[in-house]
Amino acid sequence: MIRLDSVNGLASIQDLGRQGQGHLGVPSGGAMDRYSLILANRLLGNEDNTPAIELASGSYELTFEAPSWVALCGATFEAKIDDRPLWHGWRGRINPGERLTLRGPRQGVWGYLAILGGVVVPEVLGGSGTFLAGQFGGHRGGRLASGDSLSIKLEAKASFSRPVGAVHRANDGILRALPGPEMSLFSDQDRKAFWHYAWTVSPQNDRMGARLTGESLDSAKQLSLRSHAVLPGVVQVPPGGQPIVLQADAQTSGGYPRIAVVIEADRWKLAQARTPQAIRFQHVSPNQVEDANLEWQHYFYRLARAMDGS
Repeated sequence: MIRLDSVNGLASIQDLGRQGQGHLGVPSGGAMDRYSLILANRLLGNEDNTPAIELASGSYELTFEAPSWVALCGATFEAKIDDRPLWHGWRGRINPGERLTLRGPRQGVWGYLAILGGVVVPEVLGGSGTFLAGQFGGHRGGRLASGDSLSIKLEAKASFSRPVGAVHRANDGILRALPGPEMSLFSDQDRKAFWHYAWTVSPQNDRMGARLTGESLDSAKQLSLRSHAVLPGVVQVPPGGQPIVLQADAQTSGGYPRIAVVIEADRWKLAQARTPQAIRFQHVSPNQVEDANLEWQHYFYRLARAMDGS
C-alpha cells in the first residue's frame, strides 16, 4: 500500500487513455504528457500503459508500506525519499516506511510518478485513467486527496542492479501540425498569421484545452459550422479569434472551425508549456508525421540499449 499523507495540488491516476469510446461522448483522456508516462514506466520495466500518478503544481508526501521502485518523469519536481534525493528522470528504490516528498515543479506542468508494477485501480470503459469531469476511472473517479491509500502490485519483482536515468527531450515550443479541415475557409492573412507568428500560452489552460493569445484570426467570426468530431491536438478558433488547442480530456464534438491538428508526437510540448511561454506552429506533411513518430521510437530504443544489464 501507499499512504498519501499530504496532497496539496491536482493529482490523479492516469494511463494512456481510452480508445474507441468517442461515439459515446467519452474522451480518450489519459496522461497529458504520454511520453513522460511511458518513459517513467519503461525505467521500471512496466508496460507502457501501466497506471501511474499524474501530478500538477503543489506539494505531496507519500509513505510506502512495502519495498518498491519508483521513477519520476515529466515536469521537474524536487523529490526526496526520506533524506535521499530522487533525481528527475531516474528510478530509485524505496523501502518500507520511507516517505517520498515532492515539491514543484521548477519547469513544466505535469509530473509522472510511476511505481514498479503500477497502481491497482479498476478498468472502466477500456481504461484505468481518471476522467475528472465524468467522475469515473482512476481512484474513485476523482482527484487524489490527503488520507487516500493506493494499492500496488506486490507480486511485481525487480532485480535492478543500479539506479538508471534518462535525458528528457528538450521542449523547443514548436508544435508541428497538419492543416485542419476548415483551414481553407480562413483568409490568406489569417492563415499566414497562424503559421508565422508566435502564440502565448494563456492561464486558461487545463486538461481539456489550452487557449492561446496572439494575432486575432478575425475570419473565424464569419464561419458558422454544424457540430463535428474533434480530438486531442485539434486547433479550434472560436469567434474571438484566439485559438484553442484541445488536450487529453477534450470533448468529442464541437462547432468551432478546425484550422490545424497538432501531431501526437508534439502534443506533450504544449501540455508542459507554462504561461506565458511562446509557441509556434510548424506546417508538416504526412511523411514528416511518420518521421516524428520514428524520432520517439529511436529515443526509446536508445533508452532500452542503455538499460541493458541494469
